[in-house]
Amino acid sequence: MGKGGKILLILITGILLSLFYFPVEFTFLPGQNSKNLVAAAGLVFLLFSFIARREFVMPKEVIVLILIAAFVNIFTIISVTYNHTPEISYTNYVVSAIIWLSGAYAVCSMIRITHGRIDIPLVVAYLTGVSVFQCGMAIAMDMYHPLRNIIDAIFIQGQENLQRMNRIYGIGSYLDVAGSRFSCVLGAIAVLIVKDQDRMSKLSVILYILAFIIITVIGNMIARTTSVGVVLGLGYLLFSLLKRLFDRDGRRSSLVWIWAGVLAVVIPLGVTLYRSVPEINRLIHFGFEGFFAYAETGEFQTASSNHLVDDMLVFPEETKTWIIGDGYFVNSTNDINYLGDATDKGFYMGTDIGYLRFLFLFGLPGLFAMIMVMVYSAITGARAFRRYRMVFIMGLLCGLIVWLKVATDVFPFLVLGVASYMVREILDPDKGQSAEEDEEEAVE
Repeated sequence: MGKGGKILLILITGILLSLFYFPVEFTFLPGQNSKNLVAAAGLVFLLFSFIARREFVMPKEVIVLILIAAFVNIFTIISVTYNHTPEISYTNYVVSAIIWLSGAYAVCSMIRITHGRIDIPLVVAYLTGVSVFQCGMAIAMDMYHPLRNIIDAIFIQGQENLQRMNRIYGIGSYLDVAGSRFSCVLGAIAVLIVKDQDRMSKLSVILYILAFIIITVIGNMIARTTSVGVVLGLGYLLFSLLKRLFDRDGRRSSLVWIWAGVLAVVIPLGVTLYRSVPEINRLIHFGFEGFFAYAETGEFQTASSNHLVDDMLVFPEETKTWIIGDGYFVNSTNDINYLGDATDKGFYMGTDIGYLRFLFLFGLPGLFAMIMVMVYSAITGARAFRRYRMVFIMGLLCGLIVWLKVATDVFPFLVLGVASYMVREILDPDKGQSAEEDEEEAVE
């Protein structure tokens, strides 16, 4: 394959990942989510994989994951049936999980076709590239409205509401959907820099650090939920650097100097843009509102965090709700038979906090099942790719922390690890075993 063909395959793979990781609808296919289209391609890839393998082989971990997802279905159906509600959220969760898994399989299969292998550094590289692209598109669309008009004419993503809220967005990357998934990528970048610094060129390390900074700054402009990944990623980097700062080989010490060099260039540039471009000034004020509030008032706070603490901490009052839920996930005003104190706007009981929304939907058993879907996905990826197990731990932590604010799921990130394992086990089982042993020996 020529260089041009390889570049084309890389672009196709990146587009496929973006359509999967940041789902969006097309104006010419209203009601059809891009995730579903990628999932359909995944089924085709899976069929050809079985043909190439000449047998039907499905890793047992995938079957277990689907069974756990089915429990979410069961608890939801029990709750809405018992409570006589018209709620449809999560009643087909197992189908949704299979769709995400199939879409991830399509992405990971394309990575293998493009590069001849599938591994976590490649997946993280593509996630990083797609996230930087989304950040760049968000800024470009906000600064140049003709481009935004073209994108809005092709994609449906609630842009009217986003523009009314004065929020920037990319292509499928907006609000907490973007923030939670950017967070996972930031955590993964941090792990990759620490684990593979000695394997990467200095230019690659610099590019990953630049990507981390871009996603941190612009990601927070899109959604301040990105700060979860910033804190986890920087925390992991600092812990690793401090732990091994005085290694004899000086590898971690050199990483400190690379960070210092990049920041020495980026910070003056950022300050110049902040002072000279009013729109950048506004976006930075929004993205880092807490820091500005601290500088002005001495308290680290944002309007959304104040609203969260003051208005959204609403716990179930009945034992029945803790056990089985109320059968509502969205606003109960949509139910003409609802006789309680429905909220005029927002979600059921006026809370958007993920853990509380799940409690009100299907109680503690359903919440436990939801958590186990994420936990088992992370465990599968961590066991399959031991050297990079912290990538999946970071993703899991991001999901569990984000649920303190919003119900947005990070399953699309974790399931990429499961799908990578699937591709390896189905198409390259021998390579997978040797790679697993090599990774185990390389674990520090």
